Amino acid sequence: MAKANIKKLHDLHRVIANYYIEAIDSGEELGSGTVAAINSFLKNNDITVDIIEDSPEQDLSNNLRLLIMDKEEVG
Repeated sequence: MAKANIKKLHDLHRVIANYYIEAIDSGEELGSGTVAAINSFLKNNDITVDIIEDSPEQDLSNNLRLLIMDKEEVG
């Protein structure tokens, strides 16, 4: 099996992050499986980045923080 190159990995990361951002931004309630998948994506891939404004990672991080705060207020 050929090893993925860095550009392909970055592209895949961007696509997955954007998918999760769209799921959060849809306004629909996220199931526990989706939230778990988002957390797994961030943790299992040991994703560490210097977050800059207007990046998919920044949007995902902010949206997850707001989602968690909303659930805590309701629960």
